[in-house]
Amino acid sequence: MVTRSPYEENTGTMEAKFQVSDQDWSPFANEPPPTRRPSPGPAAGAATPPGRASVPSPGPAPAAADPDRTTALRPPGLAKRTRHAPLVPEPDGTAILPVIPADETPAPPGADSEARKKRSVKRHRSDGGLRTTVRGLGELLITLGAVVLLYAGYEVFGVSQEINNEQEVLAGDLENIWDGEVTDEGVDGAPVPELGDAFARMWAPDIRAESWTLVEGTEPADIEYAPGRYLDGAYPGEQGNFTLAGHNVPAIFSEIRSLEPGDKVVIETKETYYIYEVQEHEVVNETQIDITAPVPREPGVEPGDEDFWLTLFTCHPRWDNYERYVVYSQLVDEIKRDPEGDLPDAAIDPEA
Repeated sequence: MVTRSPYEENTGTMEAKFQVSDQDWSPFANEPPPTRRPSPGPAAGAATPPGRASVPSPGPAPAAADPDRTTALRPPGLAKRTRHAPLVPEPDGTAILPVIPADETPAPPGADSEARKKRSVKRHRSDGGLRTTVRGLGELLITLGAVVLLYAGYEVFGVSQEINNEQEVLAGDLENIWDGEVTDEGVDGAPVPELGDAFARMWAPDIRAESWTLVEGTEPADIEYAPGRYLDGAYPGEQGNFTLAGHNVPAIFSEIRSLEPGDKVVIETKETYYIYEVQEHEVVNETQIDITAPVPREPGVEPGDEDFWLTLFTCHPRWDNYERYVVYSQLVDEIKRDPEGDLPDAAIDPEA
């Protein structure tokens, strides 16, 4: 017979109380399984029998995890971060200006008078009107300046490009005229030109690397894209005054102001290069037409043996047209033109 101590008997009894058979509960039972309750430990202050080891009282059982609850994952370093000040300040922390306490000092005498209030309102209204006027004037000046710049840009780039394109067309027309049959000879083996027709080329290497194709006539429709010949004047190489008029734009004659005495201007016809040398220039009134006389500035005088003139003129000043800028040149040489040959040096070299 095995003798069991009272402690073992008590332990066995508690285990038996917590045993649940499969018949009492299963996962499919409607009732939840009974909850185990830890046995109460010895009362506080109770003495432990001698020779017996004290059994610690089991602590509370950990709570079961809820399978329907999802635990949020937190980065490892998040818990270690120190808390900073919030991005949005508290209502009391948004003040920019300090709160000025109410001043108990009474207002100076006359501060509330109607006359003073009227003067203050009038002064502020006057200042506001002046500022508005100055601001409006400044905006108007800026707008006008922008318009002027746009116009200048168009004159320099837009008009110049359009003229250069038309000059290419006129150059092709001139080649066709020179290569065609001549029934009525007019200018060095070429036919007599009609108004607006191309008849020659002009070179001035000191102010332009490309040539101009010249047309007949000086009416606005004739000289829209090219310098034109004054109808009562001479033809290239003839005795008298061969006069050309051109618009005051960079692609035509605005740069003749840069021609100096000694510079060369070459006129190319179907058969000949006529080389003229610049003599002088002047600014005249728009009504002074004696610049086109056979002897420039000497109307009624018959041209002599040395009067083989080339006169170039355009509007003056650069951005207006109430005067004329005139350049006078005289014939100094003639070179036979070879259609397959090179241009003379005077036509391409500013130093020639």
